[in-house]
Amino acid sequence: MLNSDKYLRKIGISFDQFHQLLSKLEEVMDKDLNDNPMKKRGVTSKITRECKLLLTLAYLRHYPTFSNLGDMFGISESYANKIYHNITNYLIRFTHAKKTSDLVWDNITVVIVDAAEQPMERPVKKQKTYYSGKKNDIP
Repeated sequence: MLNSDKYLRKIGISFDQFHQLLSKLEEVMDKDLNDNPMKKRGVTSKITRECKLLLTLAYLRHYPTFSNLGDMFGISESYANKIYHNITNYLIRFTHAKKTSDLVWDNITVVIVDAAEQPMERPVKKQKTYYSGKKNDIP
């Protein structure tokens, strides 16, 4: 079990904040299961809700591959992906976070784009069809 300082370093929130988030998540998930009884069918998950939230927060903090997450939690890569997206949808629902498509950037006045040309390797065979030699490499 991690102490509060390690929770903060590894997951990004303290131990108390994690348990507050977990209690809100459980409320929303229980309400959703009661409203939609068809979601109760099938095999029950062997991974707890606490581990599911921990998996989601670990992904958001460190961005490992789902294969690595699956290995850390003893599940498959696809199931780790499914858990992450499912828990993220619940978190968005009760934190009232905006979707990325809803973000409005009215205060941006300047956009800087780095458009420097990069030298391109020329093909060895059939060079004429791909490379005209018109733009030479400038030292």
